[in-house]
This record gives sequence, C-alpha cells and structure tokens, in this order.
Amino acid sequence: MKEQMLSLAIQMLLKVITEDTLKDVADMILDFVENKVADSSNTLDDITVLPVVAVIRKTFDIPDND
Repeated sequence: MKEQMLSLAIQMLLKVITEDTLKDVADMILDFVENKVADSSNTLDDITVLPVVAVIRKTFDIPDND
C-alpha cells in the first residue's frame, strides 16, 4: 500500500515539475552551499567547493540569480 502511494505521488510530481522549477531548486541549493563556504573561515573549501559549484552551474545552465 505504501509503495503504491509513493509511486502515485512521484508520478504526480513528475507531471507538475518543469525544467525551470528544477533549475530554481538547484539554484537555491547551490546558493546555500556557496553561502556556507563563503561564511567559513576555512580557505580550503573556497578552493575546492566553489569551482565545483561553478562547473555544476555551467554544465546544467543554472545562473546565479542572487
């Protein structure tokens, strides 16, 4: 029963979710990561994490809209 309800919920979400919605959610997640990295005093994460975030943004065409 739980599996059927979960399957139905996923099917409904897939009908509603658009590319723009997914990009907006991804942008929010990437913004969160960028802000956490910027707020930390550790410079190693600036060197390693921020370039990865930039590659993700470029690869999936997710502009930084803040």
